[in-house]
Amino acid sequence: MSNFQYLTATGFGAVAVMIVSVLDFHVPYRISEIRNAVLRERYYFALLVYATIAVLFYLLVLNFVAVLYLIWMPGQDLFATAALAVPAAIVAVFAIPHLPLCRNVAGAVRTAMQSLARYPQTVETVTAIISRSPLKISHRAVAEVTGELERYGVSPRLIEDALASNNKVLAVGAATMIQQICSLHISFSDLRGDRRFERFFALRKAVFDDLEKHYRRVLRRSARALLIADDISPSSMGSGELALEVSDFIAQECEHLREKYQRLLAEAAISGVNSRSARTELIANFGYKIDLLSPLPLWPLVVIFAVDVATSVVPIFFMPNTDPHFKVSTWTATQAALAHGIGLTLSVLLAVFPKASTNFARPSLFALPWPSYVFFGLVSYLVGNAGLYLTYSTLDLGPGWPAHSHPLATSSLFAGVFLVNTVVLSILLDVRLRSASLDYGTGRLLDGITLAVVMTSLMVIFVFGFLALLDWFKMSSPDLKWYVYALSIFGFGILGFVMGYLVPSTAQAYLEANKRARQWTEKHGMSIGWATGRSHSEVPVIS
Repeated sequence: MSNFQYLTATGFGAVAVMIVSVLDFHVPYRISEIRNAVLRERYYFALLVYATIAVLFYLLVLNFVAVLYLIWMPGQDLFATAALAVPAAIVAVFAIPHLPLCRNVAGAVRTAMQSLARYPQTVETVTAIISRSPLKISHRAVAEVTGELERYGVSPRLIEDALASNNKVLAVGAATMIQQICSLHISFSDLRGDRRFERFFALRKAVFDDLEKHYRRVLRRSARALLIADDISPSSMGSGELALEVSDFIAQECEHLREKYQRLLAEAAISGVNSRSARTELIANFGYKIDLLSPLPLWPLVVIFAVDVATSVVPIFFMPNTDPHFKVSTWTATQAALAHGIGLTLSVLLAVFPKASTNFARPSLFALPWPSYVFFGLVSYLVGNAGLYLTYSTLDLGPGWPAHSHPLATSSLFAGVFLVNTVVLSILLDVRLRSASLDYGTGRLLDGITLAVVMTSLMVIFVFGFLALLDWFKMSSPDLKWYVYALSIFGFGILGFVMGYLVPSTAQAYLEANKRARQWTEKHGMSIGWATGRSHSEVPVIS
């Protein structure tokens, strides 16, 4: 069987695993629940990472099954195991995730990827901001309330008295709340005419149908309560007590409905438009005056990934490829570069993401969070090591390369860059967070140079470590010119400068912007649970 046939069979298995993993990503929720509740770019990024992990796991299973096959059938070559690609995919997708321990691991990875997409943090944070922000009631809301209540037999006089905000028929809060739900209902009716939200309303049709029924039921019950209150003789009960009883009933009926409207508004803002300003404008059109938290930008990760892949692939074109003992095809180098790029991107995420979601990784006024450097550095190393090992185990390399016969030792050496990158980026970011300067552009060049020096030095160490690894396993060294090593070292320096220049300043701007938004909301008594790291029980509810 040819190399092309082997790669084709393996590719079909990988595609099948990716399709199943995309569907499995949403378990135990419906697809629309997660898709509408997180930012589009985060959703697809987390989906891509989850599918990549699933494919790497599939390649590990395929490698394990192939080894068993070659032991059982000695004399066969690697290409003879291509027929195992589909069974390995079935085992990776259906069998292993249902085993007790593997099921827990798969569930933990799935939950971590959903958290990477910021589900449910994104929608709950936006919903919390909306619910704790003042609502300017639409001028059409009074006409809507009057028209709807009149349909159920409430007289215009009684409606006018109920909405008069004098606490006689209804308490001010209840009168305001019933106007708020009518205002939100009108705004959603207007939004249906916006073509940008056709898909959103189509996916949530069942929810909106149920919401419409709930809306009619609330108005019907409110009208019935007002009619009953109007029939009761004022002498049988104090007018103030009667107003409180009716107000409490109507407020309870309206509160749950208003929460549903606010949640759907948050979902529409998150999934229907692409920019922070457009989301703010949309929510403002509903009558809310808000200040949304800034999302963590992902474009630096794309740049870093591209630069790392290019840096890893380019030196291959300067290597002599005449010795079959050290054969390296362009496709093989690309696979290794992609695996390294994924590991490096995850190492950047582990330097930034914990500071946005946990106090454990944030600096204090007096100290840097050294324990977090150790913890997340080790996590970065172990995850990156696993990814490189899986890749090296499946590459079609010449037997002279240590990754061919000793993939674990090779991956353990080169995964060190992930640990160092996570730690150094974390320190650079924490130093910025402890400074009083709000000029985020200041120091970017120094950060870039610092990480460039670190990465250049690290690559020099890797070159000597690679040669030491060859000597340890009694393997001959490849006939590489000095400029190949120099090109790799220089490429790592460029990569370090790009990461240092982009990541700390961008992450600082994001974290500081959210910090100021939290301070503003807390000043006005509108704390945000997910954004502040506090539990829901600690967050005051402001109507």
